[in-house]
Amino acid sequence: QHQKNKNSISDNQVNCIYDDRKGNLWIGTSIGLNKFNIKTENFTVYYEANGLPSNYICGILADKRGDLWISSNNGITRFNPNINNVDGSAFKNFTTHDGLQGKEFNVGSYFQNRKTGEMFFGGLNGINSFYPDNITDNKHVPPVYITSFKKFGKEAEMDTAISDKKFIELSYKDNFISFEFVALDYLFPEKNLYSFTMDGLDNNWSPPSRRHYVSYTNLPGGDYVFRVKASNSDGIWNEKGIAIHIKVIPPWWKTNTFYTFCVLFSIVFVFSFIRLRTAKIEKEKKILEQKVEERTAELAQKNKDITSSIQYAKRIQDAILPTREQIQKHFPDSFVLFKPKDIVSGDFYWMGEKNGRKIAACVDCTGHGVPGAFMSMIGTNLLNQIILENGITEPAAILSALNQGVRNALKQGTQTEIETTDGMDIALCSMDIAKKEVQFSSALRHLIVISGGKIEKIEGNKFPIGGAQLDAERIFTNHVRFLNKGDVLYMFSDGYADQFGGEKGKKFMIKRLYEALIKLHLLPLPEQRMQLEKIIEDWKGKHAQVDDILVIGISI
Repeated sequence: QHQKNKNSISDNQVNCIYDDRKGNLWIGTSIGLNKFNIKTENFTVYYEANGLPSNYICGILADKRGDLWISSNNGITRFNPNINNVDGSAFKNFTTHDGLQGKEFNVGSYFQNRKTGEMFFGGLNGINSFYPDNITDNKHVPPVYITSFKKFGKEAEMDTAISDKKFIELSYKDNFISFEFVALDYLFPEKNLYSFTMDGLDNNWSPPSRRHYVSYTNLPGGDYVFRVKASNSDGIWNEKGIAIHIKVIPPWWKTNTFYTFCVLFSIVFVFSFIRLRTAKIEKEKKILEQKVEERTAELAQKNKDITSSIQYAKRIQDAILPTREQIQKHFPDSFVLFKPKDIVSGDFYWMGEKNGRKIAACVDCTGHGVPGAFMSMIGTNLLNQIILENGITEPAAILSALNQGVRNALKQGTQTEIETTDGMDIALCSMDIAKKEVQFSSALRHLIVISGGKIEKIEGNKFPIGGAQLDAERIFTNHVRFLNKGDVLYMFSDGYADQFGGEKGKKFMIKRLYEALIKLHLLPLPEQRMQLEKIIEDWKGKHAQVDDILVIGISI
């Protein structure tokens, strides 16, 4: 596949093939459009990022000009393979707004009348037929006008219409202004795109969008040029657009005269002050330097001692966690994505085998760093006792014993001077590989099963292991499910979904994680781990990691 070898097909599921008689095979798959050059035996792959409306290709036909007409899971696109595809310029996508029966088409449901050139594409809601030669592009270059200029949300009073203005002057007090603009093309006005910039403030044009308004706040004093350009429904841009010059009068305390006075006054004041303070500073400098050196050395030594202790604790924690060889022994087709927030982690994973059943657990302890690591040691030790020593393999029974063990270890529910509410969230699976049976139980976590391209969420119990407990006994539910070949199980802590990042510094959220798992579940498990790590690192960007991250994937 293309993910493993860049000079290969993008996916093993081939939905359609077209021979263009020029030495190229066009292959539609469930993950992209492939061009195979028969002479050079090289593949070129096109995805949604290159202009396709969907990566799932259903059918391919060609017209007399050599353009390819491609049906997909998100409409029909016309692709010109003879031009350079810059930012998707070789693709023109058609949707239900253009008269399609629906956005989803069927694999293999396409036909062309060779005599007339008429094309037929079948979808979920019917059939579309058309003559490619009769479908022409909109060549109209749309005029662009500014239709509204507001201050503080109210239309500004002006001597002429804003559409006729070439220059406006504002006071620094006008610190909230907005413009509205329009492109005069009415074929499909909802597809018109706009891009704008403010010379003197913005470095680049805004990304093309259907947004036809913009607001600015607290413009500093100076000269600006507000520019707008627009395109029609077929992407024909009015590059000249329209421009309006803006002059913002600054307050008197931000004028060059005031700045000059302040600079001169500051120079005189600073010079005098420095002369008076230099002698005293020089005297205190040596004393201060000596104290700083002593304190710095002391803090450095303490920091070194603390860090060394935590690093040694990490070695202990790493030694307790299952090794890569142990993971491969119990679950050959699996991965573990483990990214502690600090040197040591409050998340941990446990894998083992007892009485013919393979058992895997994904655990999120209270806190992270050193406190979380202490809890992880308790959890690992208890799971070893419950499963390996006592031979308990039913997930619900394991969690009941683990809950009691944590409460006993932390003396929870007893009258002691130290009250703790620490505990852990856990998802635990017990599998019979031969029967393809999995039993599952959890505390505040859940199990994700992807089977046949569909995602299933198996909910756990709504209470943790340990912690404050008002009920006399916690009863954990035991779920049983039978799997098919190729099904993938996922367990994870909340660290992945709670990571802040993206353009707006928001949480990644569980929905994005589900979408990523659906997209990646057909890849080999080690490749899935690499892709999941790349996704969260790209999302995090320069933001700090907020919690330990643990994701486990298993296929049987």
